[in-house]
Amino acid sequence: MRTRWRRRARAARWPAGMGIAGWRWLRRSRRVSRRRLRSGALPEAAQFPRRGGSRMQGARQGVGPGFQRRYIVRITGSPLTPAQLMTRLADDLNAASPVEVAVFDKTAGGSRRPAVGDEYVVHMPGPWNCPVRVVEQTPVSFRFATLRGHMEAGEIEFRVAEGRDGGLVFMIESWARSGDRLAELLYSKVGIAKEMQLHMWSHFCMRVAELSGGSMAGKIEVQTERKEAAEPGRRRRPGARAVEAVFARGFALAAKRLRNRPLHPKGLVVDAALRLHGTSQRWGVPLLDDQTELAGKARLSRAVGLPPALPDILGLALRWTQPDNGDTAELLLATTGRGILGRRLLRPMRRWSPAFYGSLLAYRVGDRRVLLGAVARETPRAAADLRALAHALHEGPLLFDLVVATEYGQWERFGELRLTGPPLSDEREPMRFNPALHPISELHPAGLFQQVRGATYATVQRTAPPGRHSVRPRDRVPAGRMRRRYDELHRLPLNFDPRRHDMNKSEKGWHVDDYRQQLPPEPPGPPVPGGSWEVARRLVGDYEYADPAIIRRICRSGPPEPGREMLLEGRFYGLRFHLGVRVGDIVDTTIERNGRRVRVWGWNYQTLEGHLERGQMNQEVRKWLDTGEVEFHIHVFSQGASTAHPVVRLGFLLFGRYMQLKFYKRACRRMKTLTASALTAPNRAPPRG
Repeated sequence: MRTRWRRRARAARWPAGMGIAGWRWLRRSRRVSRRRLRSGALPEAAQFPRRGGSRMQGARQGVGPGFQRRYIVRITGSPLTPAQLMTRLADDLNAASPVEVAVFDKTAGGSRRPAVGDEYVVHMPGPWNCPVRVVEQTPVSFRFATLRGHMEAGEIEFRVAEGRDGGLVFMIESWARSGDRLAELLYSKVGIAKEMQLHMWSHFCMRVAELSGGSMAGKIEVQTERKEAAEPGRRRRPGARAVEAVFARGFALAAKRLRNRPLHPKGLVVDAALRLHGTSQRWGVPLLDDQTELAGKARLSRAVGLPPALPDILGLALRWTQPDNGDTAELLLATTGRGILGRRLLRPMRRWSPAFYGSLLAYRVGDRRVLLGAVARETPRAAADLRALAHALHEGPLLFDLVVATEYGQWERFGELRLTGPPLSDEREPMRFNPALHPISELHPAGLFQQVRGATYATVQRTAPPGRHSVRPRDRVPAGRMRRRYDELHRLPLNFDPRRHDMNKSEKGWHVDDYRQQLPPEPPGPPVPGGSWEVARRLVGDYEYADPAIIRRICRSGPPEPGREMLLEGRFYGLRFHLGVRVGDIVDTTIERNGRRVRVWGWNYQTLEGHLERGQMNQEVRKWLDTGEVEFHIHVFSQGASTAHPVVRLGFLLFGRYMQLKFYKRACRRMKTLTASALTAPNRAPPRG
């Protein structure tokens, strides 16, 4: 009877309690310092300790992503030792708990303090009570594990330690996933449960500081790490698949009809320098935390392509190489508003600057969602058409402040973007982007539209305009079969792991081949327009150096771009093989080699499953600026791929290495011949300058 009346009394006070909790959250908990714990901190669910006993609800039984959270308060002036403070807390957990929303009731166990095997129910408003069991206990700590029916699945530990500079440190640390789909929705999607939890444990930490007889040193600190959990049996939601199909098919149809990309069809490509200096907080994202300078490329474009006098949505696409792993990263921005609502809406503009360019779609950092942006400074004022933009870039660089914000937070500057000319049109060789294939380290796409973006971009980029960058026939075999094979390439993984190898060093079972071919020289200085370097660059970009007696046909959707697939048809001793490759990196820079400056352009590709080889091939054109020497360079790291076909395996064993070297040598000779022929062609326009 007493238990029943106690429950009724609690249920009656929940509405008032929620009001009090909401007021405290607005005044205190909402302003608690939050930051990311550390990259990759949370273990897989399979690595959580297995607990014996009935009704256990461990992380393996949970759903959705896993979270590791720490709530930390530093205490000064306390007369207690860590063990004494833990004893005081264990005597009455409700002395620290915000009882307006959470009350601890002991339901099993004889002693007043928590002991291993004791059970509690934490009564909370809503459809859940939260049963837990004590699974570990020491003089300075105790740990709860969740039981069946809890809104979470995992463990939480309370502990006290001595601080480095004296005083005490009280910490609550949890490792958990949501207990069911509804809890996952309220926690990781809507966020109500997460904020309630934040308020509960922040209040708990503050009360522990008061119980200690001392005072808080600084503010309560909350650290979070999130890890997506693998759920093999779970398929993508039907809604996501339907939206992806609508977007992918709609944009692909538009690309075919317009014979070009449906959005941002024309643009200017310029050099980009990202000068990063970090922010006032640590995000756990190299782009937002590092102090460095990165070189890359940027493309500025108008989304719809309306007449210059009309406002249009302006695009700013960035690509750079990440210093931590060498991978390509891409970021797409468009003109949006800056406010809480405006940052989610596209905004047509009449000028490139001043303007605000936002990511529109959010990224996840730990358990927070963030948006990225670039603020174009007021000078120079450039009207929103490509001709005016080119003129502005000839006069000087365009400067942007790089900014980041949480979904509802203030924008904070983390770097500067500097765009410099000369601007180049990409109408002949479109510069394609797909941030899903080239993500920024530790920035994870969040939300439905981020999920469908990658597939939509890939579908559009595979839809080649008729007669342009399509199958290049070198014989009369119909192209239909090869086109179908090409359309399936995006599903294939690489047949080796590039991260496990140093491509410049030979390894057991691998070949390293390096070939250089001198091309017609130029005068010293930058490449001459229409000269040897530019001609060779075009030949390398079009893969023209490949001997047509060996590579009969090429199928691709455009010039080399990171992540773009290419299907080659090779003929060896009368047999035909289809060889799938994927473009890795594009090199377009000036380097220093032995004290000499060298202008370099090139690209590499990596082999896909089903290829006769596995490895990577780099092809570059170089010009030594001090002497004018021009060179074609091939660097290959390769080995034969395993195949179940005995004839193919035997053939590659006998003739594969010979055909590899033959291909490289003929490529060098062909580059020299084609470059010289192009330079002496009678209808060639004379170089300017």
